[in-house]
Amino acid sequence: MNPEDKSYPLNEETRSRYGVTAYPAVLFVSPDGGLIQRVSGFLTPEQFSPIMQDALAKEEVFSKKLDELKKKPDDAKLNAQVALTYIERNQLEKAVSFSEKAFEHDPRNRTKLLPDLHNRLGLAYGGLVEKAMLENTEEAEMHFQKAVSHFKVVIDTYPKSKAHEPAQYYLGVTYAIKGNFEDAIAMLEKLSHHAKDKNVRQNAEAMLERVKDLASSN
Repeated sequence: MNPEDKSYPLNEETRSRYGVTAYPAVLFVSPDGGLIQRVSGFLTPEQFSPIMQDALAKEEVFSKKLDELKKKPDDAKLNAQVALTYIERNQLEKAVSFSEKAFEHDPRNRTKLLPDLHNRLGLAYGGLVEKAMLENTEEAEMHFQKAVSHFKVVIDTYPKSKAHEPAQYYLGVTYAIKGNFEDAIAMLEKLSHHAKDKNVRQNAEAMLERVKDLASSN
């Protein structure tokens, strides 16, 4: 891919799809288009080799999980793990079907993976909101509602989970992205005063100032 060649559409499509922000960039991509690993910057052969081996190892582990899942299609833990990997690879559509099976077969969260899975799904949908707002408001609203629903599941269902306070923070940020500044400020103010997790509290304080600035300029 030549980043300077603006006449070739694949350049921009690849950059956007795989989040390339600096060059040179090396992408390790699965046969179905999932991003296994992305590395930016010049690499010597000595530096490149272990990175390549790591990417191959990740793909091998994931392939084994998929094979195992074929034998045990209702295994909640495997479905959740596969869904999380697809989310990491920016393959949300594939992640959704496995997520639904994980939720169906683990209603009591015995795998301890569901709160994080809901948060990851919420973040994935939240990331689509801003992009869609520029082109399709109906699509943006759909992604927004899905993101909110996943965060609210964590907030309402898993109050003792480590994912509980992050879910509130992500929800506040998602409200801000959508322009729901009043809801965003209310959520972030609550976290900035009451969050037990220091990182969540500090992030909420910083984001709160940004959201207030955005609200005052609109």
